[in-house]
Amino acid sequence: MSKQLLHSHNSDVIVAALNHRAFAVVSSSSSDQTSQNTTVYELMAPSSKSSSTDAPKSDGNDKSGDKPNDDNEIQAVCCTRVGSCLWFAVSRGVKTLSLYSIPAESNIEGGSEETAKLLYPSAIYNLPKRARSLAFTSVDDLQVIVAGDLSGDAIAFPVPTDAPSSTCDENEAVKAMSTPKRLLLGHTASMLTGLSVVSNDQQQQFILTADRDEKVRISYFPETHIIHGYLLGHSSFISCMDAISNERSLCLTASGDGTSRLWDYQTCKEVGMLPVVIKKSAQEDDGEMEEFDDEGKPTPEEKDEMEENDIEGEEEEDFDEDFDDDDEEESFDHHTVAVPLSVALHPDAKFAAVARDEILSIDIHPIPPVAEKSSLSTSFQLSNFVSLHKKQTLECKSQPLAVRFTSDSSVLVLAREPEYLLHFSTNDGASFNDISQSSCLTKALCKVAQSQNITMPATTLERNDYGECTLQKKEDRKELTAQQNTEKGGLHWNDPGRKVTAKKAQARKRHRKKEQQKAEGEKETNEEASN
Repeated sequence: MSKQLLHSHNSDVIVAALNHRAFAVVSSSSSDQTSQNTTVYELMAPSSKSSSTDAPKSDGNDKSGDKPNDDNEIQAVCCTRVGSCLWFAVSRGVKTLSLYSIPAESNIEGGSEETAKLLYPSAIYNLPKRARSLAFTSVDDLQVIVAGDLSGDAIAFPVPTDAPSSTCDENEAVKAMSTPKRLLLGHTASMLTGLSVVSNDQQQQFILTADRDEKVRISYFPETHIIHGYLLGHSSFISCMDAISNERSLCLTASGDGTSRLWDYQTCKEVGMLPVVIKKSAQEDDGEMEEFDDEGKPTPEEKDEMEENDIEGEEEEDFDEDFDDDDEEESFDHHTVAVPLSVALHPDAKFAAVARDEILSIDIHPIPPVAEKSSLSTSFQLSNFVSLHKKQTLECKSQPLAVRFTSDSSVLVLAREPEYLLHFSTNDGASFNDISQSSCLTKALCKVAQSQNITMPATTLERNDYGECTLQKKEDRKELTAQQNTEKGGLHWNDPGRKVTAKKAQARKRHRKKEQQKAEGEKETNEEASN
């Protein structure tokens, strides 16, 4: 699944994972995005002696795939503000959850423009499995951090607000805590790929958990044994998810089937789907991509070509029942969907953003406001779908790995080196401009990362030695391989070539029916003549 490598609180605090290292960037001024009063903290990994207490041993049965785990690799990051303190959480491949805290107006000694100030954990928890999703929330007056792991469980750990702030001294770092944890819920025989805790306009809290089995479960929080409903519609694993606490109660999910769907988690209904991006393999035309609309229909150019093929198929006179149509699908061979790596929703439900694997850009789609009920047509009321065709493409020089909206409507993009972090801002509320060169957040983080020559991963999707996504079920992999071997293009969910094939099959069926009726008519004529 895609990892949670970027998170923010308001517009002045972010935490980002740069491969094996985690950094927090805190700006003292949120109103001036070009302010230079910014501090970078490196969230240090717990030492082996600190994290060894009751550390669970790996049983080798991780459901995520075949590759061995990298103990230092960052799995997920998260941040929030509790009272007068800022809290940061980092999950690592060694199966630890580290919590860091600093006063909101702190100025810890050490560090410079090209070196980060070092922070050691205030608390460390051991995890049974790697956690790819983190979320801060509260239960009554208790602050907790919820971790979604690869065994399909969501576990809550208390945030020790009475613990001392993080320190710059490694010798003062705390040991792993034995505070009781609480298992909130579990997805049987699956793994969690996304987690969000949100509240609706009725002040009810929900916990949304996405998994490998194409679904999102919505449970009440903290009464997680009560299930509100499910979001169903994807045909492959859910790679990433985002949800907002807003009166519109929206959730955005993305899947290995290439689709990004918008949901109303209050009604558990799909309300829109972002256009799917189709990319060509390097054999055809490297870098080119095509796009399909939210109904799965091809673009006008593809539609014209399909109609031509359909006419040729219907005009064919002599069809054989064992007709081999492998050679008929030439226009759609070697196409694959671009799997979304990260999605983000604007906190006021104004925009949806998507970053895709091997696509050097971010797509920003405006979300139409809710129309008045009196102005809605009957058909619209029945479908309740919103149009998400319009978009702005934000070009990136390197592969984007994560995307995030901030409270001031800016867009933050975590990318590969040498950019590391990109910052896009909007003035008119409609279009976004790149302000990375002047943003204090990006300049501070990039200086530290570039000075230490940090190498970013090529993607956040885990793949095995054969290049297959480890989240793809083995049964799906076999079907996909079989399709690719017969040059079907691999678009099992909405392949336009398959639609052409289906139309040709219907034409053959009509042809056989006419031939059968003609033969029966001739037989009756011959019988009448003989009598």
